[in-house]
Amino acid sequence: MDLVVNFRLENLLIELELYLQKPEVRASQAELARLISDDFMEFAASGCSFGKSEVLSRLPDERAPHIETSHFEVRELTEGVCQIFYRAKLKKADENITSFSIRSSIWRKHKEAWQMVFHQGTPCRPF
Repeated sequence: MDLVVNFRLENLLIELELYLQKPEVRASQAELARLISDDFMEFAASGCSFGKSEVLSRLPDERAPHIETSHFEVRELTEGVCQIFYRAKLKKADENITSFSIRSSIWRKHKEAWQMVFHQGTPCRPF
């Protein structure tokens, strides 16, 4: 299996990851439902875990944090399944605390669209 992902696919997956972080997308149950797989699982940097139903009920009501991302890397795990890694600097609304994490998502092609099936945020030292 070739672990090198073509440039076009890599850019698409990074765009989807960043799109999911936009406040207007986080506030839209319809967009979240379209982009997140029914079997989605998240292990958050907070130590909590969530499925799709929790994300759809929780995220639209939250004030979106300010997120800065960098150091993206995309790997193809198998045909139609890719993993993306990146660093995130996150500042929650109305808080003066900045948190840092290494993030990983798995995206799977479903019909003609990509959906996130897994996401994990691991706290790390400031960068």
